[in-house]
Amino acid sequence: MKNKANTLKITENLESYKDVLLAISEKMGRDLNELEQQIYAAMWAETISYKSSYQWIKSLPTKDDRVVVGACVANSGAIDIGNGMCCVFKMGSHNHPSGIDPYEGAATCVGDVIRDVVSLGAKPIVSLNSFRFGNLNLDRTQWLMGEVKKGVYDYSSLQYVKNINSDVCFNASYDCNPLVNVMVAGLVPKENLILGKDIRVGNAVFLVGQLTSDDGLSTDNESGDVAKSSPDLSSALLRSILELTKQKALLHVENMDMAGIVTASSAIAAKIDYGIDIELNQIPLLKDDLTIEQILLSRTQERMMLVVDQKKIEDVMNVFNRSEVICTQIGTIVENKTLTFFDENDVVAEFFPEDLVMGYSAPQKNRVYVPSVEVNHRDFLERIPEPDDYWKLIRHLLKDKNIGVKLNIQLHDQIEEDHSPSDAIVLYNKGINPLCFTISGNSNYCNSNAFVGTQINMAMAVRRITCSGGKAVAINDCLNFGSLLDEKVYAQLVESVKGLAEACEFYETPVLGGNVSFYNESTVQGHRIPIQPTPVVAMLGVLEMPQDHTSYIFRQKGDMIFLIGQSRNDIAGSQYLQCINKGEPLGIPHFSLYEEKKVNECVQKLIKQKLIVSAHSVDEGGLFFNLVSSAMPLGFGFDITSPAEVRKDAFLFGESQSRVVVSVSMENEDDFIDAMMEFGVSFSTLGHVTKGELRIDDIPFGYIDDYKIDFKLSSPFD
Repeated sequence: MKNKANTLKITENLESYKDVLLAISEKMGRDLNELEQQIYAAMWAETISYKSSYQWIKSLPTKDDRVVVGACVANSGAIDIGNGMCCVFKMGSHNHPSGIDPYEGAATCVGDVIRDVVSLGAKPIVSLNSFRFGNLNLDRTQWLMGEVKKGVYDYSSLQYVKNINSDVCFNASYDCNPLVNVMVAGLVPKENLILGKDIRVGNAVFLVGQLTSDDGLSTDNESGDVAKSSPDLSSALLRSILELTKQKALLHVENMDMAGIVTASSAIAAKIDYGIDIELNQIPLLKDDLTIEQILLSRTQERMMLVVDQKKIEDVMNVFNRSEVICTQIGTIVENKTLTFFDENDVVAEFFPEDLVMGYSAPQKNRVYVPSVEVNHRDFLERIPEPDDYWKLIRHLLKDKNIGVKLNIQLHDQIEEDHSPSDAIVLYNKGINPLCFTISGNSNYCNSNAFVGTQINMAMAVRRITCSGGKAVAINDCLNFGSLLDEKVYAQLVESVKGLAEACEFYETPVLGGNVSFYNESTVQGHRIPIQPTPVVAMLGVLEMPQDHTSYIFRQKGDMIFLIGQSRNDIAGSQYLQCINKGEPLGIPHFSLYEEKKVNECVQKLIKQKLIVSAHSVDEGGLFFNLVSSAMPLGFGFDITSPAEVRKDAFLFGESQSRVVVSVSMENEDDFIDAMMEFGVSFSTLGHVTKGELRIDDIPFGYIDDYKIDFKLSSPFD
């Protein structure tokens, strides 16, 4: 192999790291060659090193008695869920690739996150999506949405991973920059976790999977050519890894995505007390004319790097040969502590691996943080007159995609597969407690106040887990922002992370991993237009007992409907306000962590005491659409009364937090009221479940079957 001329355009300005490079040269005892500088430039880019965000994200709580693998330790995090089992889950994004080639961008996102989960030995069981698209009236938006959905579904199906469309929103800020965030969870016996603890000198380093090509080489903030997926190969690759996991034949497994071979090998070497020698001539290539830079930095998909004991090499080769997956030894664990790349026995590049890896010695960028200017809370009710025709208003809101899509998702992805759907996705697996998952990421709140908005996203996720009968135990995050060159955007990032850290501490939910995506913006007529700040929280909960599983649907005519929490004269931040007040600041709804805690504890006790039939968190869309979604599945309706002290539009469509709607059988009504008085949590009687008619203050608002048709028509996700 010849060291052909460099063909990659590197955007990172190494001049700003002159002192760092000089220090590395002194450690090496020589000048760095061009290839080495090229590698440093790639590895110190924002998308790999997190150089502007790591100082903040390292403040997130990652430790807990149940945490087995915390954030920034491995490709994924793992938490003990009891009965000798661990849940491994990870969230990732392919935002920029999905804006270029939405099918492959979305498919490779799923594949990348699945490999992260499998790298710890876990079998993937479910994937949840968080999508953000622009104006649905645009042809481009419809194309992006259709291709993204298809890419995720096609790839997940071939891996036999259940995919659930759990979080979709539309906003003009995403017109040119869709967001594709995917969470994957898997299960593994604790004793089979691949933790890389027993790596020794002489262990073999293998590259398995796809032939290395020039796929996906980044040239400008993640917007290079989009790597191509190969789901059939992925299925064989992952099946082989899981088989070898059961045989305990693998010492370490590393996913390969950003900067490929360099990232994977440096991540392994930085964690151990040894070095790695890699022979470039042993790397299987798709094309013979690749340069060394291309080989080392390629993002070719469906590849993993393994560390194998010499005694297990034959077993490993046999498994991959049976699966017809390419498996080649490309390196060896060595005594020295350097990562060295050889070309026909000549050293072409050598590194101290810690200098390449985030969280070790890779340089950080200390950007100036200027706190956001706090905007005074606006009383929208004083400025916006009360509607004079609520039926007309409801018909208008029914056309809003951010309301229609969410309820359509509940009707289809959840109800068709689950006769007892709940606010969070509940999964049953033999031999372990049921698990529940949810995703939360309201960008309207965060656009007004990144600190509080992120905390609300966290609180909504906890509330949904609670309403489903579970207890929140851990999270992953995806932090999606515009350009860091914008001082305001950087402030949003910092304040979002600070809010998340405080909320995680409050709820005692450690962070097992996550992802940061920057430069989600476009330039229109010379003006930079960033996306709204979109921190997304993916949460895992555990049900103590299967019978704790609680649905959000109404079950019987005549059941009483109660609101736990307080109705307020508040429409700030609501989808209702966005619909009638387009282009204006939305503010942020009432929120209190203390109130959230009281409401969650109350709902947990009610579920344990079997005093409620259903529980449903009130969040996006407000109380009215909360009730509609509870009524639709079994064709019931509701008859409710609004309180005189709260304006009706705020009561029906406001999104003030810390509220849960519950239904109670007539037999349990007295016991429920007694329990609520004992708990000391605000509650009120809303009304009762009807056969199918919707009534508010004795005024009819149609029948539930009509709403089913409206939501079906309003949803683009059919």
